[in-house]
Amino acid sequence: MQRFREGIHIRTMKAKRKVEEISKEDIQTFLKKNAFVLFTVGAVIAGIILGFALRPYKMSYREVKYFSFPGELLMRMLQMLVLPLLVSSLITGKK
Repeated sequence: MQRFREGIHIRTMKAKRKVEEISKEDIQTFLKKNAFVLFTVGAVIAGIILGFALRPYKMSYREVKYFSFPGELLMRMLQMLVLPLLVSSLITGKK
């Protein structure tokens, strides 16, 4: 049991040293590398907040269309991308 505690203590101290060695440049590099993922998560959160915030308002059909247009555009672009990928995948799989 003593060896187990010592092992945990050693790993804890190593982790503590690693955290203390994190610099501002390391954080900036991480944010630059993962900017797309962070913006995507931020957009999803903003969409959820907007959805709940605008739900009580009785919006007209035109206003709903204004909000749904970017999502509809994205879905159509994805559909246009999927068909050529599927066809090319089927053609290369036949050979």
